[in-house]
Amino acid sequence: MKNFIRYAALALLLLAGQNAESADATNSPVLLIGDSMMKLPGLAIQRKLSKNPDIKVFSFYGIGTGLSRLDAFDWLDKMSVLCREHKPRVAVVAFGANDMQPMSMGDNRIVQPLTEAWDREYSSRLGKAMDILIAGGCRRIVWLALPPMRDEKLDAFVKRINGLAAVEAGSRAEVTIFDAGRIVSDPKTGRFTERLLNTKTAETVLVRDRDGIHLSPPGSSMLADALIEQFWK
Repeated sequence: MKNFIRYAALALLLLAGQNAESADATNSPVLLIGDSMMKLPGLAIQRKLSKNPDIKVFSFYGIGTGLSRLDAFDWLDKMSVLCREHKPRVAVVAFGANDMQPMSMGDNRIVQPLTEAWDREYSSRLGKAMDILIAGGCRRIVWLALPPMRDEKLDAFVKRINGLAAVEAGSRAEVTIFDAGRIVSDPKTGRFTERLLNTKTAETVLVRDRDGIHLSPPGSSMLADALIEQFWK
């Protein structure tokens, strides 16, 4: 519990205090990668960035994948391959929604989620992923802190891994944590909401999928706009 509190506190400091430099529009190619949380946001980001002919965008997402089950899909190896193929200078990354699973260690041990042993191994994998992208040529890595989830257990888990990611990002100048939650959460409570009010039209907009996990097409578009405003203004 003490470690979890430390991670959460560090995450809040990083997310609140980080003022990332805007990336020049020539920072290309851009690589968009992650689990199913990247599917719709990746499509939205790619569509909007591709309006600039000077920016090349490549995306790859894997439904049902993540960093906890590298035995099922080796994301670390895939990142190396994608970097060799596309030579990205910027990466936008989303992982974690599918990662509340046991992890197999190299010595045949299995570590369970929500334990300190699991946190240590997951942190190691986060760091390795970041380092692979940096070694692959990325000058900037925008790591998406996942938004609040409707299910309380999953929401607590997401906060936990957001904290782990913030700690790893804090020791790497190339990595910026971007809080996706501030775009699609309830503005008063910071908690999960399916809909947000469009103050211009006085209509509500569905920003989350009915599953309570993924972003909807409008929510994905809002996230894409916020990312482009900050990093490709």
